[in-house]
Amino acid sequence: MLIVEARIDSPILHEALRAAPGTAVVHEEVYDVDGEIRYFFWAEGDDLDAFDAGLEADPTVTRPAVLAETGGRRLYRVTFTAAGQEAATYPAWGELDVLLLDSQATADGWLIRIRLPDREALSRFVDVCRERGLTYAVDAIYSAEDDEGAPGGPLTPGQSEALAAALEAGYFDVPRSATLDDVADRLDVSSQAASERLRRGMAALLDAQLRDD
Repeated sequence: MLIVEARIDSPILHEALRAAPGTAVVHEEVYDVDGEIRYFFWAEGDDLDAFDAGLEADPTVTRPAVLAETGGRRLYRVTFTAAGQEAATYPAWGELDVLLLDSQATADGWLIRIRLPDREALSRFVDVCRERGLTYAVDAIYSAEDDEGAPGGPLTPGQSEALAAALEAGYFDVPRSATLDDVADRLDVSSQAASERLRRGMAALLDAQLRDD
């Protein structure tokens, strides 16, 4: 089994995110209901009202609804339009045994983390992206076994590498002497991928520490 971290330039929610550039979307769930794709996601940012207005005009989704709001975040449900369904890779997940582990988007594009059975499935998934006109760039590929982290430790190799690079670069210094872009350059990944690894790594460390305490 493989874990793949990749960036996808998709039109889905692109117009809504362009309307509120400081907004980030985080995947929650997706369902097929009588041939309609219904997508649930959290949005967080400093101008969610602008994001709401962008959703109304976004050609890839329809019938947006806010289901919950907490801590400056909103949980949305949308239904994909015909344009959204044409760009969606979701219908191919079952056939390829794709499991979506994480997905988030900004105005710069989507960052996904998926589990696939092998490289042949990955190749076929890339073909699906190309058939839908999506630009696909892999940031990292590693085995699912590595994703479980080292025995006795909470971190995956990717998270450990990201935290070490950030520490060495001075990202955690006060005042900070390195930016997220500096850390991303050291890891040779996108800033969005570096940010996700750092957040997941720090969350894992905090969870382990608090459990011990």
